[in-house]
Amino acid sequence: MIPAPMNASLLTFVAVLGAAPAAPEPTLDALRDEAAAVVRIQTVLDWYTQTVGEPSIRVLLYKGHERLFTPASVAVVAKALKRKDLDPDERRALQFFKSYLSSETLAQAAARFDDEAANAALKTEVPLSWRPEPTPYKQLEVLLKTEQDAAKRAAIEKAQATVWKDVLNPILARKEEETQKLAKTLGYGSYVALSEESRMVSLKDLLAEGNRFLQATDALYQPLLAEVAKKELGLEVSKLHRADIVRMRNAPRFERFFPKDLMRPAFEFFLKGLGLDLKTAAGTTITIDDAPNPLKEPRAACFSVHVPDDIRVSVKPSDGLQDFVTFFHEGGHALHFANSTTTRWELKYLGPNALTESWAEVFGKSWGDPNWLRRYREFVVQYNAQHKTKVPTMSDGEIAELSRMGVYSDFYFLRRYSYAKIIYEAVLHGGDPSIWAGVYTKPTGDPMAVYQDVFGKAYGFPMGAEDAQRFRTDVDDTFYAADYARAFALADLVQEALRRKYGGANGDWFGNPTAGAELKRLYAAGQKWQPDEIAQHFGEQKLTFNASIERARRLLGQAAAPPGGGTAQ
Repeated sequence: MIPAPMNASLLTFVAVLGAAPAAPEPTLDALRDEAAAVVRIQTVLDWYTQTVGEPSIRVLLYKGHERLFTPASVAVVAKALKRKDLDPDERRALQFFKSYLSSETLAQAAARFDDEAANAALKTEVPLSWRPEPTPYKQLEVLLKTEQDAAKRAAIEKAQATVWKDVLNPILARKEEETQKLAKTLGYGSYVALSEESRMVSLKDLLAEGNRFLQATDALYQPLLAEVAKKELGLEVSKLHRADIVRMRNAPRFERFFPKDLMRPAFEFFLKGLGLDLKTAAGTTITIDDAPNPLKEPRAACFSVHVPDDIRVSVKPSDGLQDFVTFFHEGGHALHFANSTTTRWELKYLGPNALTESWAEVFGKSWGDPNWLRRYREFVVQYNAQHKTKVPTMSDGEIAELSRMGVYSDFYFLRRYSYAKIIYEAVLHGGDPSIWAGVYTKPTGDPMAVYQDVFGKAYGFPMGAEDAQRFRTDVDDTFYAADYARAFALADLVQEALRRKYGGANGDWFGNPTAGAELKRLYAAGQKWQPDEIAQHFGEQKLTFNASIERARRLLGQAAAPPGGGTAQ
């Protein structure tokens, strides 16, 4: 346990002597107890920054915990890992803990930069010619989602680019330099090597699989991109900008089918079909904050304050498909942690997040499945009858089009995270060129130029100079992109497995409580299982992107493009 703090008299005595006794090497149990306290406090603080725009004070959180995030503490865990008598769960827990300490040591060093960037983003306002008052920077991404005029979307992104270039990028450049140095101080060959250990992934192998997916599906992606851009935005691919993606993915022609007031009841209807609900394993209820606070972070998030009894979701709802997708995604996280019954602290909170992101995506990807879309149509009919409302319902043709939109989104995310972000972030963080050898052959001396090039290829249209200013803000610490990439592929594998196992003749597993019961059993282990192990549970040797390829082809075949652009207006 952590030694009790010295009382005031003793502190005075030590000060008078002018020296304190050398601190003993911390024990493994003491480090675990201290880390558990830090994680809980950090999660609560992050919740308030996310939901109400409370200034970030991460740097203050680390005060008094300096010994926890040091090479010496990492060495204590590394020593424990050398024991031969560890059971498998304890070994994995210690692996998670060692990676946590290493990553958080980086985070501690970077906290002042993160606070500076977060607070600058909260305070910064930009002028938009058609709005009478300056607009908060944090509100710009929300405006991109709802803005119908392409010229105004371009102006919004231009305003964002100014903030990236002049305010945020200089801060993040200093953070990058600091964290690369510190990774080596911790005994890793590079920041990339630390990240690979933390994520339990080979970036080279993941990129090879991502590149294989891109090559195997590009002939499907390019015409689908052209179709979606024309129907949703009235634009040719040659006219697209990065700023258009948010609006395009939100399927504006279908916005009327997804009023924000239906978001939560639709999710509860979804859960009911699987025999699930918002209750936690501890008997409490998952907290959902959907208040439209102007300073709330627009990106939805789940916060595991105390697993399993205090799980919270923050979402800033607006009308449209993507907000429903996002809410289901965060709900998937929440269900995972709310039903985790493991008693090992590390397996509740730590480890790579590929697993929990995959459980989130299993729910989120449901919006691309015609079976769930038909069930949602039934829900809307029931909701209208009960609440005397007139929310429109989709036709079969509109459901087919939305399914194609779902495939486009799947392509977008897999191309972005398993190809572009792996290459770019490996270059940015000084990775070994062997990671991208044979996949990316252009010069890598200018990270912004690499960003502009690889994301242009991933998106299917060139990135402009203003788009490229994202090159420092569009970075996830310690390659979280690797977790996302595997999560998207694993969710496809799980969806296809549940479809075959519980879906009957038409593959509709969404109304089968037995499918929900299997998910709940897998949730119970917390973060323990890794992507290859879940793939093995469902009959595969390891995780590949084969299921993603097969699912895309199946859904596109089922939802062939309707003649004349469909029926939605």
